Amino acid sequence: MVTAVRGLSETANTLYADELEIRLGEGLVLATGQALMLSVREFELLVAMASQIGIVMTRAQLYERVWGGELRAGDRSVDVYVSKLRSKLEAELPDRRFIHTHPGFGYRFQPQPALARGSRRSPRSRLAAS
Repeated sequence: MVTAVRGLSETANTLYADELEIRLGEGLVLATGQALMLSVREFELLVAMASQIGIVMTRAQLYERVWGGELRAGDRSVDVYVSKLRSKLEAELPDRRFIHTHPGFGYRFQPQPALARGSRRSPRSRLAAS
């Protein structure tokens, strides 16, 4: 049985987010049917974020869930692994964005269409255009 939760479907052992299939028991991620090569930490980070789709998670929350401890001042592990994971997801699915940065708050996992290159405008330029 598959249950849809805010754009995320899951079975007992699998999470689905758009074109991603995350097989929890196997440690496997498929993007449009193709296996992604993720490290154990990248996989655990993806699961932590995908299981909280649409919710901004702090670096401390992610560190606790993935590394099992308390984030120390100056530790950039979460940022490094988010960057690696984001690069791998975007390389495989360049028309989608899964991980969104919220400066000063954390990261949010939510599949969305990617903006066309060169079409990103700063909030200030959007205000001026309206």
